[in-house]
Parts: sequence; C-alpha cells; structure tokens
Amino acid sequence: MRPGTRPPDLRTAYLSGGLEGFFQISPGDTDAALGLRRDVDRAALAAAIRPHAERLGASARTLASLEKLARPGSLAVVTGQQAGLLLGPMYTLAKAMTAVRLAARLSTEERPVVPVFWVATQDHDVAEVDHAYLLDGSETLRRAQVALPEGVAVGRLPLRPDMLAAVEGSLAAHTPRPPCEGEVVALLRGAAERSRGFADWFAAQLYRLLGDTGIVVVDPLEPAVAALFAGVLERELADPLAGPARVNEAGKGLRRLGFAPQLGRGEGATNLFVELPGDGELPRRQLLRAEDGAFVAGGVRLTREDLLARLRDDPTSLTPAAGLRPVVQDALLPTAVAVLGPGELAYVAQLRGVYELHGVPMPLAWPRATVTVIEPAAARLLAVHGLTAARLRDDPEGELERVLLARHGAASAFNRATNAVEKAFDELLAEVDAIDPTLRGTVKRGRRNLDVTLSRLRGKTAAALARRDAETRRQFERLRAHLLPLGQPAERVLSPYSHALKFGLTPLLDRLSQVGESGEHELYL
Repeated sequence: MRPGTRPPDLRTAYLSGGLEGFFQISPGDTDAALGLRRDVDRAALAAAIRPHAERLGASARTLASLEKLARPGSLAVVTGQQAGLLLGPMYTLAKAMTAVRLAARLSTEERPVVPVFWVATQDHDVAEVDHAYLLDGSETLRRAQVALPEGVAVGRLPLRPDMLAAVEGSLAAHTPRPPCEGEVVALLRGAAERSRGFADWFAAQLYRLLGDTGIVVVDPLEPAVAALFAGVLERELADPLAGPARVNEAGKGLRRLGFAPQLGRGEGATNLFVELPGDGELPRRQLLRAEDGAFVAGGVRLTREDLLARLRDDPTSLTPAAGLRPVVQDALLPTAVAVLGPGELAYVAQLRGVYELHGVPMPLAWPRATVTVIEPAAARLLAVHGLTAARLRDDPEGELERVLLARHGAASAFNRATNAVEKAFDELLAEVDAIDPTLRGTVKRGRRNLDVTLSRLRGKTAAALARRDAETRRQFERLRAHLLPLGQPAERVLSPYSHALKFGLTPLLDRLSQVGESGEHELYL
C-alpha cells in the first residue's frame, strides 16, 4: 500500500483478496470449503446436542437437522452471538438467516450441510448482554435491562423471575402500549418455562422464532458438548504461549497493511480462562497467565496437572479466550463456512496460525448479510424525500442538506454557481497554458479554495434553512430514530422485538424469510 493511501475497511479488503495469507480459503470459494476434511465424531456430536435441543422445545425440523449432522460426511455453516437480552440487536437474526440460506444452497442429499448457531455462553461480558433497545410507538428509544453479576460466564447465570418481570414491566411502559405486546410476552414466557438459565432463555427464543429453518443451537457449556472439545484445551495447556504469539504476529501483519488489530495478548497471557470460586455462589471467570512453568489466575497459582485434573472432573471449568474460541468451535463442529460480522472477521483474521497450531482446518469466512427493517412510518418519510435507508445511514447530514436546498430552491442556485466556477476556471486554465504553463498549479489551488468556500456556504445555508424549516428537520429526526438510533445502524441497536411488538411476530418472520446469504437487505413491514 502506498504511503498516505487510506486503506479500505477490513471487510472490503478481505472480499477483494487483499488479506491473502490471513485466511486458509479465498473469499467466496465454497468448493474449497466443502472439500475440507473434518475429523469429527458426528454421531457423538449430535447426541451431545440433542438433549439441550429437546429440553428447549426444538422443532421437528431441527431434530431432523441433528439427524443429518450425525451422518458421515455432513458439514455445517456456523454462526453465533452472545446471549443478549431479548435476542440482542437485530443482527443476531441476520446472522442466523445468512447461515440458514447458505447451508440450504450448499446442502445435498449425499452431503448434508446444516445451519448451526453457537451461543457464546462462556463469555462473561455482561455489559453486552444485560440490556436491549426498543423503539416504541411514540418513536422513543426504550432500554430494557436486567441485573447480572460481573465476571460470571453468561451460561452460568440463572433465569430469575425478576428478570422476566423487569422485561414485562419495561414493555408495559411503552407509549402507547404495544398492540402485539401479548403475543411477544407469551413467547418470552413460553421460552422461560423451558429454560434453566439466562442463556437457555436466549436459545429457546431462537428455537421458537426460527424453528422452521431447522437451525441447530449449540451451548458449549453443556457438559456433554464441552467434553468433546476438551482435547483442544489440553493441547493449549501443553504450550500456552504459542497461540498468543501467533495472534500477536498476525496482528503485526495487519498493522503493516494499515489495519488496527482486534486482538492482542500481553506478556504471559494465555488464550484460556479458568473458573474459580467468587464472592457469591457463582464461579468467576479468570484469565490464565503463564509464569515460571506454572499458571496464575485471580491470585491463585495452578500447575498444568491441576488444570488437567479440573478439566477431567468438569470439562466446562476451562474455557477459551477470543484467540482460541473459533478454533474450539471448529474442532467440535464439521464447519465448512463461518458466518461472521465485521468485528468477528477482523479478529478471525489473526487466528490462522492458531488453527494450524492445533491442526484444525480454518473454514471459509463469510461476511453476514445486513438487515434493515423499515416500519411504515419510516417508509413514508423515505418516499417523501426520495431516500433509501442505506443513503440516509451513510450520510444523514448530507441527505438533509440535499433535501433542504432542493426544497427551498437553493440547490439550483448552488448548481449554477458551481457550473459557472467550473466554466470560468476551465477558460482561465486555457489562457494560462498559452501564457505560462507553470501557473496551472496556482489556478488549481485557487479552484480548490473556492470549492471549499462553496461547500461551507452550502452547509451554512442548509443549517439556516433547517432552523427555519422545522417540519423537514423533525422528519429527519424521526428517520434517525428509526434507522440510526444512538447514531448507529438500527440492526446494531434495536432488538427484533422492537418491530414485533408493533406489527406482530408473523410479519417480522415473513420479512426475514426474504434475507439472502449475503448483501444488504431492506425489509419493509
């Protein structure tokens, strides 16, 4: 990359082939992905997952998917997410539907490909999962929240009655009361009845909403599941600093290309966490550090033999950090393709060396589809202003400026001025060339300065018009509430229930069925 050249975003660089060497399989090469050899005991895997699926009320189609997964040669398209309250943001379902669509295209009778959703129950970042955002009927952003203890793996958290009560109370406070509140509350209660813990509640909701797709949900803290990947954790204990060194080396490579690494391991930090007794009844997750031939976590010194004994007694007591988690996932599952969000793609780009260290084939990385659900009020406002959700999301201030200038006749005046400037400078350049070509630079600098002045004047004019045109300003504020809550794309903020509460579960699921295996999708309710 030339000095001073601004690098593209990492997703664009990946799709264009600019990250060759960081991934095992080239972007989009599904043939290579399907050719990966996966030495997985598929029958044992399906048997380990089935009790969890049955307990949470998985559909007949999901149970049929488990039967396919048990067959020799089966493969999986895998995605996943943290167990967020009310399913977290909309992109949770966007990921799931991407995996479903891609698995359906790649599957054959001879070699079934099953969609799998890995719930990150081992994570302990409760600040990411203890809340959900919903936009009520008055276009007020509401935050539902439950109290969760810090430092505890989400999969260890019980589902307490006060959690469901807190969510129901939050929904009841919407203005006006949501027309489909009863339908949503019935689903949440039904999922809760089958759940032992907070993460179960998340998985049970997935099964109720997406059961017809045949998706399989995996909880890595289920003891029968954890026992199947304990070998990866044992190998990591044998050389605990080799993986982190490879993560850091890949990070240096990304930095040389102009990208900021997502992962970095400090001196002595491993890719493993261990659970130790905490202040309360629940164990706390502590990062293992390698020191003087042993390990230290939470002030406790442990030998390798201590940790191996813990792993034998309870295969869920040792869990992977981000620099190992995808490797554990793909050692357990016959993964052909991993469906990833932008942040996940960035950190997986640092893990090829860790995959190779463990002898686990690195699957094809597949950027997920993006989804924007557009409610009728937002759709009407977009149509009034000749906008798409994507244009508003990419440049809300520029689009407001364009609309205001056009509505008040100023756009044509600025266009005339710009055209006149271009014509005048073209004529001046021709004259200068005939007299002294070395003066071209001076003329071009003058043109750039005038362009900056025009741009500033355009912006200031639009701002003045916005102060006068309260109606247009209010309409754009409403569009931002729907499509850019908290200044971010709605799929990264709003829970799927934000839409279901107002329009029902069935219309939302019908629109989700339109999501393809890639690209941007605007779904109109």
